[in-house]
Amino acid sequence: MARQLIALPTTFTSLPYGLWDSVQTPDAGGAHWQQGVTWEDRCPTGDTTYDECLSVTGTGSPPEPPAKTANVVQESRGALPFTVYARFDCSPIGLGDAQTVAQDALARVEQLQVERAFWTGTAGGQPVVFPHLAADTETLDGEIVLQPVATPVVTGADIVTALGLLEQELAECYAGQGLIHVPRSVLPTLDAWNLVEAVDGRLVTTAGNLVVAGGGYPGTGPDGAAPADGTTWIYATGAAWGYRSNVFFSQVRDSLNRSSNTLQMLAERNYLLGFECCLLAAHIVLGVPTE
Repeated sequence: MARQLIALPTTFTSLPYGLWDSVQTPDAGGAHWQQGVTWEDRCPTGDTTYDECLSVTGTGSPPEPPAKTANVVQESRGALPFTVYARFDCSPIGLGDAQTVAQDALARVEQLQVERAFWTGTAGGQPVVFPHLAADTETLDGEIVLQPVATPVVTGADIVTALGLLEQELAECYAGQGLIHVPRSVLPTLDAWNLVEAVDGRLVTTAGNLVVAGGGYPGTGPDGAAPADGTTWIYATGAAWGYRSNVFFSQVRDSLNRSSNTLQMLAERNYLLGFECCLLAAHIVLGVPTE
């Protein structure tokens, strides 16, 4: 007796706290972003001054205040798009469900693939995703910075020390709510040390930064090297933003492989990601309290 063919009864749910859940998604104003974008990144440090007529030092009036100097770093930055896709091969008999299956396959993998590309800078096996996290070399397009260098703030430190130093550097660089990018393997360590809490569906550090726990984040260092067992790299950025296209499907007339009489159905989506000001890195030792 033939077994009944059924539709898979489960519903796929993406892992929480992923990259796309944490980035801002402004209106792209059309589709031209898919050719790449540029913007002026303005990262102020600020300064203080005083009115010499109203100020005293305890030993008399202070001297004339120094001239006010420029303290906003301006840099032309750029970002390039990349594509995540899923391909589904089927018999022409199954054409009615092919597009649905391809779209479902894309939904299951696109978060992981976007996170992997954003961490490593690689798409299709080539270093073409800019900007990304794990970078030890600046990449320029003329005078436009496509890729800043990730600045390590500490190596081989416990999570408490490393996160504290990372967030201090982030506060000095950005002074607003930034993102802490970690592989999911770091979550038990963060939780054991009570360094994060869930707030409105997001993970937030005690300092107020958002934690991106990427299933596609491999934990590699700025030079791309894999970390030693029991350790990983984490990164910090200013606020991140992104655009993504609608899902595109291959046309049936273009999908038929006549040699095998199969349809090669594609579902794909274009992404572009960027972040403000800072790119910082820390190498941490995983582990939970022993006392």
